[in-house]
Amino acid sequence: MRPLPYRLVVTLLLALLLPTPALALAQSQTQTQTPADDTTPRYDVDFQQTSLREFIDSVGRITGHAFIVDPRVQGNISLTSQRRLSADELYRLFQNELQINGYATVPLADGQVRIVPAQASRTQPLPLGDNAQGANVATSVIATRNLDAATLAGVLQPLVDSQVGTVTPWPESHLVVVTDWRDNLRRLTQLAERLDRQRDLQAAVLPLEHASADELAGTLDTLMQREGGGQVKVVANPRANALVAYGDPAGLARVRQLAASLDKPQAEAQQRNTRVIYLDNVSAESVVSVLGGLTGDRAQNAGSANPQSQVQQLLQRAGGGGGTGGGYSALQGGSLTSASSGMGSSGSGLPALPDATSRNAALAGTLGSGDDAVGFAVHPSTNALVLIGPPARLDAYASIIKKLDIRRAQVAVEAIIAEITESRAKRLGVQWLFGDLSGSGTVPVGGFNYAADGQPGINAIAGAAARNDTSQLAQLLGSITGVSAGVGRVSDSGVSFAALLGALQSDSETNLLSTPSLTTLDNAQAYILVGQEVPFVTGSTTFNENPYQIIQREDIGVSLRIRPSISSDNTIRMDIVQEVSSIDPNVQASDVVTNKREIETSVITRDGGIVVLGGLISNAGNSSSAQVPLLGDIPLIGKLFQYNRDEQEKRNLMVFIRARVLRDAAQMDSTTADKYRYMRAQQLLAGFDDDQALAPWEAATTSAGGTAASAPGMASAAPSTPGQPRWSTFFPDQRSRLGSLAP
Repeated sequence: MRPLPYRLVVTLLLALLLPTPALALAQSQTQTQTPADDTTPRYDVDFQQTSLREFIDSVGRITGHAFIVDPRVQGNISLTSQRRLSADELYRLFQNELQINGYATVPLADGQVRIVPAQASRTQPLPLGDNAQGANVATSVIATRNLDAATLAGVLQPLVDSQVGTVTPWPESHLVVVTDWRDNLRRLTQLAERLDRQRDLQAAVLPLEHASADELAGTLDTLMQREGGGQVKVVANPRANALVAYGDPAGLARVRQLAASLDKPQAEAQQRNTRVIYLDNVSAESVVSVLGGLTGDRAQNAGSANPQSQVQQLLQRAGGGGGTGGGYSALQGGSLTSASSGMGSSGSGLPALPDATSRNAALAGTLGSGDDAVGFAVHPSTNALVLIGPPARLDAYASIIKKLDIRRAQVAVEAIIAEITESRAKRLGVQWLFGDLSGSGTVPVGGFNYAADGQPGINAIAGAAARNDTSQLAQLLGSITGVSAGVGRVSDSGVSFAALLGALQSDSETNLLSTPSLTTLDNAQAYILVGQEVPFVTGSTTFNENPYQIIQREDIGVSLRIRPSISSDNTIRMDIVQEVSSIDPNVQASDVVTNKREIETSVITRDGGIVVLGGLISNAGNSSSAQVPLLGDIPLIGKLFQYNRDEQEKRNLMVFIRARVLRDAAQMDSTTADKYRYMRAQQLLAGFDDDQALAPWEAATTSAGGTAASAPGMASAAPSTPGQPRWSTFFPDQRSRLGSLAP
């Protein structure tokens, strides 16, 4: 056997002589004992990155405890004491350090101590709180005398350690079993004792005069539990028609108050008043919808009965009457509907406005339930709301209705649709035809023919002339546009020829200006259409003896649909759908084509501001040419064998919109006077006599009893020059005026 190397032998000897950290700690602590009058040994603690198992072994040697370490206990610690500790103090410090690292000590019956993870300590045989020592996990049983065990458990549960602590109530025995760290367990026990102190409980007998003791006892018991009335119990004594309450003075006082409020005569509890509320700015139906939304109830159409009969039923209810069958009880539940009788719809397809007097089916129903229920009926003819119910509820509803029945601001919206179109077209070409007429028929032998833009070709014209069909020839020649010139030679014995020259130059300009305007309430939709209903053939049949066509009518023209909404900072948000449609005049009637320009958007603008919604600027060009090969390439002469066409089109389309807020009558009168004076000025400019035109605004408002001329802001509505609208100074040229959007 080979001898060990010298260095290895020295290393082994040093390893045997050097103690482990735990033993070094014990020796150091033993050497630093204080020999003075204190005979208790004390130790200095200084562990730096020491293994937990070595730390446990060192503490066991000093304190004399035998530890059983769970295999899951792992890790290192660093621990230093600022003063010398006795063995008992070291053991408590040891338990605290284990607790910080997530471990717990569990004392066993044989005197040993088991060290396990904190979460696993709940399944160990834990000592009771009275017998537990040190900072270990223990179990305590807390008895309650006044508090409910489940209630106390709910209070203590958030206060225990979530890893080791448990709180288990035992309501039958008024016990709560708590498991937690011993120091926290002591605090929880003191808290439970303080919460479970005996209160000054009293008993009281409350005799009843009008209400039933059985019914009122259950009601009061439920109310006290919901209000957190503590341990107040209320039971009924049916023989004496009285209530027996047991609890603290505050709870008894609340029970007496509730019992006095509920123990009322039936006539007083069901007292109901009637109130008629006339609405000035909103409809009674919309107010009912709001009130129904507050209570979660829905109104119901009362049927074909007139509003007066519904009001009479409510009045009977107020007087203690009522009825069966079609009485007040028939008005409850259901869904919100509206009357179907009235004007109906007109023959043109536009919806007719309903007449208030024709809505015979009154809207009626109830709001709420029980004794607090409020019955209502809508009287459409006067836009009134009849309410019947307890005075307090009527006052509350009247306050809500008053705040809803306010004058809403209005919005005047003006739009400008400006479209300018310019088109240029040039067409030049020569058509040739050669034929041999010496035979028995007309047989063309060659030619150069083009038929474009609906123009007849030379072949068609020559064919009609050869057949001597004068009617078709006249039709073909009449359809030629531009300048046409022809030359030719027709011979029965030889070759005949013909040439047709066609030239056309067209220029067109279109300036379309539309200014639709609307005035509507805040957050209300408005729609205007200026145009026609055009029939379109969508189908036909010829399979029977009575053929027919299916025709669908569509609106063609200028339309504007808006929904403005005024914000608190006086800006206006608008949902806008604007459309301009027309029929293309260049298409045959059997194939009608509509030109459509539509914008759908949402914008925000200031009061009186102008916003561009959108537009289109386009420049389109189209050039085409046709020629006879080789012959068309000859200089100068080649023009006789060519056809050239050149088209240019420019289109500018822009849509603007302006919105103004009209908050009062003065602003509304100013806007109306502006439009009125403008229409009168246009009539006078068109040559109408003064008696044929609109009357002057001042005369019209005076005859109607108005005073708009003296209203604020009315001076600015007057035209700057007689017969001219005020915006003519901004756009002097009437052709370039952009309507009333100009400031």
